[in-house]
Amino acid sequence: MKNVVFLLFSMLLLSFVTSCDSETEILDESTFGYDFFPVSIGKSWTYVSDSIILSSGGTRRDTFRSFIREVVGDTFVDATGNTAFKLQRFFKRNESDPWISTNTWTCSVDKTMAIRTEENVRQVKLVFPIKKGLRWNANVFLYEDLTVVVGGEPITLFRGLNPRMEEINEPFDFNGQQVPAIKVNLVKENTIINFRDMTEYYGKGIGLVKRDMIVYDSDGSRPNDPWETKAQKGFKQTLTLIEVN
Repeated sequence: MKNVVFLLFSMLLLSFVTSCDSETEILDESTFGYDFFPVSIGKSWTYVSDSIILSSGGTRRDTFRSFIREVVGDTFVDATGNTAFKLQRFFKRNESDPWISTNTWTCSVDKTMAIRTEENVRQVKLVFPIKKGLRWNANVFLYEDLTVVVGGEPITLFRGLNPRMEEINEPFDFNGQQVPAIKVNLVKENTIINFRDMTEYYGKGIGLVKRDMIVYDSDGSRPNDPWETKAQKGFKQTLTLIEVN
């Protein structure tokens, strides 16, 4: 009788193990979204930047248009031991001007995240696998109260960033063609003294196709006034991709 019970238990155990093996899910990495942040040596992006910068207590508003080009250079091993790419950056004020080399940033992509380092500020731009509603910590590598100077004024640009994938595979118009895109809202904040609204769009097989940023600060003395009139410092910028190679 004991032998029969043991035999039945063994058969049930074998059936359970076989069932578990047959239900093991094989992950398809082609759906993870790596192609929304493509990086390879020689790849380049050209953007037009339109900005309004507030200064002097909000009494001065300067409008700027410029062109920015980023070219992926050689690879190197970063401080974490991962392979990263140099991102050579160029600038010109007018479309007919020659490109001027400005600086070199870096970027990297691994199985779980895409990272850009801009002026020694290292941020997580995307995480994988992509999923609508997904949130992550963009500032895991930096001090979020770090200030940057815009229009001669210090701005805490990175405070409160809490990226969320609002849409994935959303149709986006790029040079007259509809491409699937990820819409990422980096922050939405509206207090008495701060207004922050930053959104990025990443096109499939392209990378960053657009960034909208509104960053306003005030002293809180006119809480009921619209931000366009009460902001004392900050900026509004739209970065739009016009060419990718």
